[in-house]
Amino acid sequence: MEKTNNLTSLVGLSPHDVLPHGPSKVYIDEFLWHKPGVGVVAIYTAREKDTHDHFGVFRGVDQIEAFGQASVVAGNAFISCVKKGISFSELYENYNFVFLTMGSAICKSFIKLGDTAIIHAHFDDYKFRQMISSGKVYKASKGFDLEKYYQDYTEEQFKNNIVPAEYMEVSEFNGLTGRGIKNNLI
Repeated sequence: MEKTNNLTSLVGLSPHDVLPHGPSKVYIDEFLWHKPGVGVVAIYTAREKDTHDHFGVFRGVDQIEAFGQASVVAGNAFISCVKKGISFSELYENYNFVFLTMGSAICKSFIKLGDTAIIHAHFDDYKFRQMISSGKVYKASKGFDLEKYYQDYTEEQFKNNIVPAEYMEVSEFNGLTGRGIKNNLI
């Protein structure tokens, strides 16, 4: 795995390399936009394993997990790796990133089997491997070209929550907090 001090973004990195979770628990398919210190946009398409025994729905709790993986895990770990000049695998030899608190979660609609969740996570605060994040999860109409849309996405659009009319807001999360903790303390 490449050292992150030569990288400027999570875009193009495999979520399986970036996240410490086992493969069945990774709820990110791709990072579409990322600006360290500002936020991240990631996507995940709900699969059969995610909706089994849940009436074909990717539950709110799973959306929180996906949101947290994109922000207080991947975004947080990226900053830590760049600061230390190490790879994600080297970071995870000594640290694990865990959820600490959740401010509020409002679920307004559903992600169903086959729907793609679009995670917009704003980095509200970062200090000493602790990150607080807030944002929204959307879904787009089928066939909407997400990669093309985010190619020219700007920091201003992100900060002002500007999204296409084709998006439906699914959930909103505030004050999700996570921290990198030394493995010997867990």
